[in-house]
Amino acid sequence: MTGEIKLHDAADIDRDNRLAAELASNDPSRQLAAIDSILSAPSSKVGGTALAALIACIGAERKVIQRRAIDAIAALAAGGDARVVASLKQTMSADNRRARWGAAYALAQIGDDSLAIDAADALCEALGDDDGDIRWAASVLMVRLGRRYRDEIRARVISIASSGNQNARKMALYCIRDLAFAGPDLVAVLEDAVRDANVHIRLAALAVLAKLDDPSEHPAAITLGCLESDPDAGVRRAAAIAMGQVRGSTSRAVPALKIAAASETDPALARAARSALERLEKRS
Repeated sequence: MTGEIKLHDAADIDRDNRLAAELASNDPSRQLAAIDSILSAPSSKVGGTALAALIACIGAERKVIQRRAIDAIAALAAGGDARVVASLKQTMSADNRRARWGAAYALAQIGDDSLAIDAADALCEALGDDDGDIRWAASVLMVRLGRRYRDEIRARVISIASSGNQNARKMALYCIRDLAFAGPDLVAVLEDAVRDANVHIRLAALAVLAKLDDPSEHPAAITLGCLESDPDAGVRRAAAIAMGQVRGSTSRAVPALKIAAASETDPALARAARSALERLEKRS
């Protein structure tokens, strides 16, 4: 392994083996104590056995162990341990899903130079995770990756927004919004997403439409359709807000917003519509 530290002193080897045993323990308190011992002296020699055990901790089911292990790994990397990045990149192809995600997250903590396009598979996978914390953290890292590898990440998130699981589709749409992607292929994806049975996917699609850099009438027409016919009140409110932000316009926008602004059954919708009308008036 690149930059491998070889321990020749018997005491160092014994200490390394004991540290590895603690890290591999089934006792969380012992694992955390071992991790903290590395964090307290990250410049000290950590042999290959202990480092492998520490890397394995990023696949732990307990979040506290996973997170503290990532902190320790980042500290070792900051101290100049050249083995860390190579070990993490290797872990991104591990069988353990949490380990793959943890490795990508750890690389991001080390620095943008360490988070490269080879982390995309693990991050895309994490966008669909059942754990909301992991999904949102993965989306943040995808956006960071997308700023460096724009074309590659654009293709990936548009594909996920079209065909991923529900969690992944929603998160991919928010990545698209934050990276300000545009184009006819994306508009087609959004037109499909606003008809999805999942309310959260429809809301995410509206969040993209509100920020989309497309002056044509098509995005505005899609948004207007949500305002007029979506069965969910929250989606209709979000569509009203988006109507005041979407770049394009349609002749039906103002009449539809005036009807919504006069709603007596949904005061929140009426407020959102009035706000949108004010925005449109200022724009014109």
